[in-house]
Amino acid sequence: MNKILTLIVIGIFLLLTISVGAEFRYYNANRSVTVEVVADDQELLDLKPMQPYAFIHSNGELIIDFTAKNINYNEGLGMGISPDSRYIFDCVFAVSNDLWENKTIVVDLDVSTESQGIVLIYSPSSQYNQGPSNATDSLTVEISPGESACIGFVVDATGKTLGEYTAEITIHGYPKS
Repeated sequence: MNKILTLIVIGIFLLLTISVGAEFRYYNANRSVTVEVVADDQELLDLKPMQPYAFIHSNGELIIDFTAKNINYNEGLGMGISPDSRYIFDCVFAVSNDLWENKTIVVDLDVSTESQGIVLIYSPSSQYNQGPSNATDSLTVEISPGESACIGFVVDATGKTLGEYTAEITIHGYPKS
């Protein structure tokens, strides 16, 4: 009987020793993320059209359209830009920081490569790309609370064939660290 009792005590001791030395290797948890997709004029970075070439579409997107398809188009005022020409449009739209209380935000804007260099952007609020002479396809601006940054366009059709060119601008905003 002592042998059995001794074996049981040794077994319990080994079981406790092994369980105390066990490593925690796996954890499973479910969390939720909520994202609200809203119109450009209701988002955390407010995009505001400043020229007739820019408008908020019925689906909530900011559209910049230099064609006769523009909803602000007036008959007889032209249907696009001239070949082998270069146009500068100051403050086509503005990005404002009205919703981030007491935080400066950094906004990165990137023009897609599909534009084939026909569309370049600049902003007086940018540290490096303040004017049309140094417009680029990538731009960063810092916007203080309650302020806005105007985004200008250089549309350059030099050497381009007749036709329609499309580009997308990707905008990322985040609080300055």
